[in-house]
Formats: sequence, structure tokens, C-alpha cells
Amino acid sequence: MRVNLITSPPSPSFSSPLPPIEEVLDWPREASRKGDWRMAAKRWDILQRAYPNQAQVWFGAIDACLQAKDVETAEKIHQLASERFPNNPNTLLHGARIRLAQGEIQLAAELFETARKQHPKILEIWLQSSDCALRKGLYDEAEVFNAKARELVPSHPKPHKQYAEIAMQQQDWHTALKRWAAFRKLFPENPAGYILAAESAEKSGDLKLARKLKLAREYGEELLTDSEEVNIYSFHNRRHRHATLTGLMELIWTKAIFNLRSETQRNYLSYLWWVIEPLLHMIIYFLVFGFLLQRGGEGFITFLLTGLIPWMWFSKAVSNSSNSIITGQGLMLQIAIPSIVFPLVSLVQASLKQIPVFLVLFAFVWLQGYPPGLHWLTLVPVILLQTLLIVMFGCILAALVPFVRDISHIVSTGLTFVMFMSGIFYSYESIPEKWQELFLLNPMAFIIKCYREIFIEGIYPDFSTMGIWAVISIIGCALTLISYKKLRYIFPRVVLS
Repeated sequence: MRVNLITSPPSPSFSSPLPPIEEVLDWPREASRKGDWRMAAKRWDILQRAYPNQAQVWFGAIDACLQAKDVETAEKIHQLASERFPNNPNTLLHGARIRLAQGEIQLAAELFETARKQHPKILEIWLQSSDCALRKGLYDEAEVFNAKARELVPSHPKPHKQYAEIAMQQQDWHTALKRWAAFRKLFPENPAGYILAAESAEKSGDLKLARKLKLAREYGEELLTDSEEVNIYSFHNRRHRHATLTGLMELIWTKAIFNLRSETQRNYLSYLWWVIEPLLHMIIYFLVFGFLLQRGGEGFITFLLTGLIPWMWFSKAVSNSSNSIITGQGLMLQIAIPSIVFPLVSLVQASLKQIPVFLVLFAFVWLQGYPPGLHWLTLVPVILLQTLLIVMFGCILAALVPFVRDISHIVSTGLTFVMFMSGIFYSYESIPEKWQELFLLNPMAFIIKCYREIFIEGIYPDFSTMGIWAVISIIGCALTLISYKKLRYIFPRVVLS
């Protein structure tokens, strides 16, 4: 396909000063990185006319045309470039590439040989020579050229990648897998070490290893270590374990741990953000309600924290889980995995992050003059009840969003409304008495009331109401679990649509 470029000798027509060539090279390269080779060729063409004495813009244009399969235009540009830059190594290199594209393999090989003799330190010449040898079916010769490339620039991934690909072309999958393993050790962040290795494993018939490699790309190479007995892969391949509650819980726990590890590695302050974030929220709300609006009075910080921290746990867990099936569709479509795993992983993640925050809350409340006593033991059923509520609401929303995706847009607004209706910034006793019972029908308003009764008032919570909410939550969770089981074959089809 023609790129439709101007291939006549350019004449400078730019009257204003041009920026240095180094500042404009990223313009066509950006298009190349996106794979838009026709756009890249056009941009190189413009730069050719603006910077006619810069060899790199000429050879960039040739490369883009070859990638766009426009061999005819590439050849015309090459003829002009050869006259301007006869001693440039790219003149021979791209001349040989054009011959290869035209199917003149022997002529290309001769040009590569000349290029190797005249410019033996150019990595690309050795790599392209190896590719040319492969086109001729000369695998030993290709390996010799590749060995020279690896020796020349051992820290560059290209020669090592080509080394493994040579084995793939020979369909020597065992050798290819060994070479990809070595590649991953040198370049653990390069996706080719996982994607192409998985392809090799599939070709060799080792589907188990192929899945493991795909997961390792997402969760890290440590998943591939032989010593790691408990990993995500093991669960996916033990279908019988899925049928047991223990197997499902292990899978959820392992995936949550991997996700948390990945999340903390992206931040400089790592795990500290788990505590810093709620403290920042507390400061903001205190400034607004306690300082600017003059609400609360003495002990307001304790009052605020005992409502805000349980709420943040509920809010984050429900919010993150609501969209979890949609975000986990890539994994769901690759391997057999129950859909309920995704919201439960989000819930476990949010809950694990809440543990240090609760410990800080306990210490803070104690330092504020509210010592622990036997009544603090009743925190256990309160926390368990909140956990049940989170699981119920989180899993219900996660199941609904794939079918009605508009729901995901109102989750945030809905949670904000519930937050202001839960008595985080005020006591339920401050509203008219006739509305208090109705107000406490909001389960989070009731839960926050329980926390404050234990922490601030030093009394036991209302166990009878807790029992009612516990029964409702258990029934809700059971019905949700049944729904997930009935929809297990429908979820993958819905998320794809």
C-alpha cells in the first residue's frame, strides 16, 4: 500500500528558525510506537524536507515505509538517501532490507555481508543478518550472527529476544523455553519474556506452564518459582479444589495478597498510605465541620474517627468490589475462575488495609481517655456484622454492574448520600426523636452507633438489633452466592458484550 509521500529531492522552504533535530524526532517516533506506520512515514517525510541534511530522518522514513509495506516508496527514498549519505551504515542496511522485502534474498545477504565488513560494530546489521539467514533456512548461520549481536551489546534485549525466537522458528520448544527463562532473568519487565514464552509452552503442549506464564506477567515472576507451593496457578488448575470452600478461600486470599503487594510497590510510602489516607480524610472533615462550621465541641475528633474509619472501610470495600467483575474480565476469560472471586478479592484487600487503621483507632481512643474494658470485646461481633454487610452489598453490586453498567456511575454518588445519612459527623440523637428509629434502619448508621457506644459511652451495643441484621446479612449472602452459581456461565458472555 502506497504511503503517498514526496520522494523528489527536497528543497528547504522554511523561513523561520527550526528547533534542534533532537527535539522533533519524538514526533514521528510517537506514531511508530502506536504502530501507525503510515502516519509515521508522513511525519518523517515532513522532517525530511525541514532537515534535508539529517540522515536519521531519511532512514526513519525508509523504515516506516517498509513497516507500512510500501516497498516502492522506500526504494525511492533510499535512492536519494544513498546519494546524500553513501558512507552511512544505514544505506547498506536499509538497502538490504528493501531487497529482502522484494524477495531478493541472495542480493540482500550480499549487502548484509558488505555491511558487516564495513560496519562490524553496528548491532542492527548483525540482527538483520540473522533474520536474513533465517529467511534462507540457515539456522546455524543465524545463531552465529545472533551470538555476535549478543556479544556486541549484551545489555540490549533485542539480541536475546531474537535468540529465543530462533529456537521458536526451529520449533525447538524446549530450547525456546530455556532461552525465554534466561531472557526473563535479564529483562524481567519485558512482556515478551512472558507472552512469547507462553506461546512456546502452548506449542509444546504444556498448557499448564502457558497459563502460569500468563499469570506471572500480571503478578510477577516469583509466581514461576518452583518453591512456591501456594500460588494462583495451582488453584486454577486444581478444578476440584474450586468446589471446596477451602480452595476458594485460598484463591481469594492469594490473589488479594498479590494485588496488595503490587499496589504498595507502586508508591514511595508503600504501606504507610493505608494509615495516612484515613488521617488525611479525618483532618479535612475536622477542618470543615469542627473548625469552619464550629460543630462538635470537645471530643469531636474521637467522635469523628469512630464514625469515619468504619465508614471508610465499608465505602472502599463496596466501591472497589462493585466494578471488580468488569475489571477482572481479562483473567476470567483466560482461565476457569468463579466470578464471585473478584468482588471477594476486593473486599479482602480493603479489609486487610483496614487492620492497621483500626489498631491506630484503638490506640487513639485509649489515649483520649476512653480505656479498654470488657465491653471492647463486643467489638468482635460488631466487626463481624459489618463484614457480613460489606460482603452482601459488595457482591450484589458486583453482580449487577455487568448487566446494567450505568450502576457503576451512581455507586459513588449513592455512597456519598449514605455517608451523610449515617451520622458520621453528627449524632443520631440530634435529629427529631420520631425519626431516629427510621434513621437507624440504615445499617451503617446502626453500626456506627454501636462503635460509639463501645468506644465513647463504654456500654454494650444493642445485641438484639445486631442479631436481626446478622440474620438478614447471612440470608442476603446466601442468596447472592446462589445467584453467582446460577450466573457462572452468563458472566463471561455478558462482560464481553
